[in-house]
Amino acid sequence: MTTWTLWLGALLVVGGSAALFKHQAVAARALWVLAVLAFAAAAVGAVTASEVSLPLLLAVVIAIVATGALVAVTVPSKNPRERVRAE
Repeated sequence: MTTWTLWLGALLVVGGSAALFKHQAVAARALWVLAVLAFAAAAVGAVTASEVSLPLLLAVVIAIVATGALVAVTVPSKNPRERVRAE
């Protein structure tokens, strides 16, 4: 189940990236937040499994950090001048 959850999270990250390329930042952030939730579920599954896989757990942690960084980068700026430059 953990592997499928990782694949689902990866597809959500790709969907968010595609939405960002189409200038739909809100949709991209929403998909990336869902991806973080999927990766968190995968992490819980990896930790509670009868046999803990360290490489899988590291992959999940890296995926959560990378997706969190994507969400943080796309947070809109409060300064209108910076928003215009970013677009």
